[in-house]
Amino acid sequence: MPLQSYFQCFLSSGALHLYFACILILGGISLTNAQADNPIDDYSEYKRGFQFKALVVGRYVVSLDDDINTAGMHFSDPEVNVVTNSFEMQYVRMQTNFNINDKISASILVNLAEFKNDPTSKVLENAFVKYAHNPYLNIQLGQFRPYFGIEDLHPFQLNNSYTWSNQYTLFGSNGWQSFQIGAAVYGSLMEKNIPFYYYLTIYNGNNRNQPWDNDNSKNYTLRLEYNVIPQLSLGINGGLARLDGQQGNAYGADARLRYDLTDAWDFDMNVEYKNGTNFNDYRSTTLENPALGDFRMHGIYALSRLRYKINKPRIRALEFSFRHEYLDSNTLIMDNSRYAYIPMASVIFSGVYAAKFSLVGVINHFDRNIPDTRTYDNNQIIAQFQVAF
Repeated sequence: MPLQSYFQCFLSSGALHLYFACILILGGISLTNAQADNPIDDYSEYKRGFQFKALVVGRYVVSLDDDINTAGMHFSDPEVNVVTNSFEMQYVRMQTNFNINDKISASILVNLAEFKNDPTSKVLENAFVKYAHNPYLNIQLGQFRPYFGIEDLHPFQLNNSYTWSNQYTLFGSNGWQSFQIGAAVYGSLMEKNIPFYYYLTIYNGNNRNQPWDNDNSKNYTLRLEYNVIPQLSLGINGGLARLDGQQGNAYGADARLRYDLTDAWDFDMNVEYKNGTNFNDYRSTTLENPALGDFRMHGIYALSRLRYKINKPRIRALEFSFRHEYLDSNTLIMDNSRYAYIPMASVIFSGVYAAKFSLVGVINHFDRNIPDTRTYDNNQIIAQFQVAF
């Protein structure tokens, strides 16, 4: 059965609601039995704790094209004063984690740098409560990133490039990734020495920081992951959503390779493909009687990283990465593919990525340039620093 058909069969709303109900009922029965045999009378203070984390990411951006600004916007009017270099703050993140006891925890993540953009909808990123029953069953409620691909599984500071992929940004703006409000159930079979992981998420699908859903339908996503060997992980993703009585979907596959070449050198590579409904283009189209199924987006990227471990007191490693990406935001109606080439060299000063400085080259090429938009060939050089605590 094709990958898309498999997920469409599994991710029917009825099957998902039944699956969630069964998990919650079984989890409740197991919890009741466990509490009956428990010698502790009150877990109010058991393993209670608080953790604070911070991340600062800033950059200096230089556009190598005189008619394109640092945001990638093209200007055809020669009278416009185009800003071709700028200091910018990408992240000023503050994160708190609260352990209520050994099973219940909460997390809040805000990005103070968003106050310069749209503070009403972007400052709050994570705000969720998690119940960790056992390795096989974890329940998460609130605002968080749905588990729908490699980039949803790690924080920004562990990214091997200077920013998220264009695929992640596009699928996030269409409600398939990035921060959403909903519920998730996930777990693994590692306790049984089976390297299998599952992530099932139900969420509103109208993006973060919204007071409530804007319709009665929900987005459903499922991720299954298996470690073929310790160095290689394979994942498949599928999702369903509805808009105006029509069904949209997304699906994809990815692979992660980690390998130690020598004691000093190690290599890893991420490859990810996705195909999904572009809800934003459907909403903005001027076509009469548009069909949601005609608005498709797809893309693939490969991100490779080579690390040389120095292990000196103040310089821990050197890293070299390269991301090659193909992305088409509207494959059936207004095809215009985008190609990105992003080499990056970094110096790691502390920890894994506690302090990092990077030099980045960004090359974007489109099949068809559209003047006075960001859909235009552009080239940049970026110097970026990162401090995580």
